[in-house]
Amino acid sequence: MRRYSNIQIVLHWAVVLMIIAQWWTAAAIPRTHSPLLPPTASDLFQHKVHNYCGMTIGVLIALRVALRLARGFRQAPRMSNWQDRAAAFVHWGLYAALAAQALTGFIASYYWGPMAGIHRAIWNVTLALISVHVAAAAWHGLRRDDVLARMLPSKQS
Repeated sequence: MRRYSNIQIVLHWAVVLMIIAQWWTAAAIPRTHSPLLPPTASDLFQHKVHNYCGMTIGVLIALRVALRLARGFRQAPRMSNWQDRAAAFVHWGLYAALAAQALTGFIASYYWGPMAGIHRAIWNVTLALISVHVAAAAWHGLRRDDVLARMLPSKQS
């Protein structure tokens, strides 16, 4: 099994960190739009972090997909068993969900507020896919089958 390139690894972990930031800052969004209470400086800062991280995630996901496609044509995927097909489904599902998150968040913030409901619904799909992805990574880590090592930094990529 071929390792991911160092740039793919950096993009992966950068997106992970920004998803954590998104989760942490999401609660500030409704407070910045409340007609009853003025938002605090912290709420406004968190809203900006949420927006800019979301847009950055969108760009990084587009780059990640481009790299995966360019690299993927050189290495034929096995797809010989249900685990390989499930892994591909979860990976491409995550790319699609994160791209949709970025797009709907951008639209909700700058063009059409009601898109926020769809944005929140996609977040639930994203969380489900992340949960499956993390569980599978933990499983591979416990098995010590080198699948997890493909996404860990290395000087050799």
